[in-house]
Amino acid sequence: MGKENESDSVKKRRKSVSANSGTSVKDGDMYKIIINYEEKEAVERLSEDDSECFLATCNDIRAAMSKIAKLKSSGDSNVKDDIRELQIQTSLAFIELKKLNRMEKFRTKSARDSLVAAKSSVDSRHLHLQNLLYEVMHLKKEVIKCLQFKSKDELIELVSEEEFYKEAPESISRHEITKNNSHQLRLARLEWELTQRKQLAALCDELTESKKAVASSIETKQTRLDNLAPQLRSILDASKPLQESLGLPLDKIRQEHQKASLLASPLYVLYAKASAYRDAYDSTLLVKVEGDEDEAKRANNHDGLQESDSDPENQLESIVEETPVHKKRHHRLSREARQEEKRSKLLQRHPLHVKILITLKNETRLTLHFFYMVYLKVVTVESKLETEDLGGISAGDMLVSESVLRELYPRDLGLESPNPANQYQLSRHNLGSFSSLGLGIPYRWAQRMAGLHFVSCDTTEQQQKLTSQELAQDCVESVLKEIKRRIKARLDLCMEIRQLESGNLPIFISTTDPVPQKISTSLHRFTTMTWKNYSNYVASPEFYQRGLVLSVDIFYEAILRRGSSELVARIAIKSDYPKIAPVFNISISPTVPASADIIRDIEREVNVMWTKSPTLTAQIQRLRSCFDIYLETESMAPKEKIFFYPVRGRTRARPYKYLSLGGGIFTHR
Repeated sequence: MGKENESDSVKKRRKSVSANSGTSVKDGDMYKIIINYEEKEAVERLSEDDSECFLATCNDIRAAMSKIAKLKSSGDSNVKDDIRELQIQTSLAFIELKKLNRMEKFRTKSARDSLVAAKSSVDSRHLHLQNLLYEVMHLKKEVIKCLQFKSKDELIELVSEEEFYKEAPESISRHEITKNNSHQLRLARLEWELTQRKQLAALCDELTESKKAVASSIETKQTRLDNLAPQLRSILDASKPLQESLGLPLDKIRQEHQKASLLASPLYVLYAKASAYRDAYDSTLLVKVEGDEDEAKRANNHDGLQESDSDPENQLESIVEETPVHKKRHHRLSREARQEEKRSKLLQRHPLHVKILITLKNETRLTLHFFYMVYLKVVTVESKLETEDLGGISAGDMLVSESVLRELYPRDLGLESPNPANQYQLSRHNLGSFSSLGLGIPYRWAQRMAGLHFVSCDTTEQQQKLTSQELAQDCVESVLKEIKRRIKARLDLCMEIRQLESGNLPIFISTTDPVPQKISTSLHRFTTMTWKNYSNYVASPEFYQRGLVLSVDIFYEAILRRGSSELVARIAIKSDYPKIAPVFNISISPTVPASADIIRDIEREVNVMWTKSPTLTAQIQRLRSCFDIYLETESMAPKEKIFFYPVRGRTRARPYKYLSLGGGIFTHR
């Protein structure tokens, strides 16, 4: 029965709701009206009141639910209407909660919408602020640029104000305005500058036209000269028979000069000096340029390209990079190969060299070849002396050209390069000394003849002033005269040595100091010896320490005998003989009693006691007479010389001085 009553009530409620909905449709959209009403109510009501209402409704629902639970647990049949009433109240409370929920969501949505609107307004204002700040910064930059702007007129060097007022016309200077207005003064000075530049531009145009006219005239004349060249060549070809008949080798001289123009600068200086000396003094002198002309052109062009690089080592570093590159394979050079290539490039000579042929009497000729080392920057000399056969084993060794030219001037042995930089270059590539390379001999006189001057590493030479001999090395005439004198002196020395080797001593000797004619001591043997043998025999260190004897000297050994007594003289002949006398070192056989003082006195008499530099023969003659005097004063030989006292003084000095009085007498010094 209860269920039927409930179903009837539900049907009645549905009918009432449907009836009401039908009327609401007729009156308008009820849902929108309710929504609008709730939104309006949500706006008007406070959220705190709704929160309290929400809590009160939750408490009512909680209380009603507990009552329903108690009523159902009691099991009384009369409480159904109460339970139904409580359920209706609870449902209405839930409806109230939903309403509160909708109102709260509306408030939340309204708050979010208002927040979004406020944020969008703030963003738009912030963007506007940023735009304003950017405009301000841009304006500041423009202001700074304007303040820092420099007009081009500031770069123009204007005339001074005094010169401006002095030279500018009154229409431009305007004294009454520009004196008190700096801006107007600046404009007036610029106007005057413009006027002057226009005048100068007009003058430049006139000069340009004049230049063009002159260039056109030069070109016309050059064309005429070019047209004359073939005609002149034909005239020269036609005049060759006439030149040959008159002995005028003009073509040969022209070709020689063209070839000389390809020489390196030092060799060209040497060639010019030698040619001038030949034309002025010595027509027998031959000066010639030899070598590969095409290779010289290529070398000069290559040097012209590398003219900006003054460091020879930098040029050597680029050698390896110039190796040919193959398309298929590229074999890279090893480190040893690159070093070897650098060494060979460092020792490279210029393709052309100068040849000087000096001709003397008796078919004696000295050939000098002057080479220029491209990277070492020095001139080297190779020489060859051709003479007639003078005979004698020792004489032939003395006519070697290197021996003849050695120490042509003092301290010029040619063993080391005069360029101090070469020592570092050679040591960097482990090439040893310069003399061991076989590049020729770098004499200092050759450098001076070629116009090359180097700073000497010898402090003693730096402290001394240039002597007349050193200054004469710059003159080709002096050097060639010295070479001729040296050759003549060496030939005379060879003649003396040949006579000494044969034992034929001259009776009369040309010397300023008198020499006795009757000498009993004879020259038993005269032979050459080496520096090693000489240094082993000669025990006096003074000869080496004072530089009296050098390893480059020429050494001989002379054995003198009188009866059973024997004297051995070891002779060191200097390169500059007879300017410098030979040095004699004496030793007497053990059978002859002789103290160190006796030997020293004989050496002093032979080496020092001369008024003028003696010849080798004159020294040997005096040595023979001294040995005779010593033996006769010691009663070891019959007395044949005239002297008053055999000895004198504590050192028991002998009368070695010869005076040509009467038959000739010997006295003490």
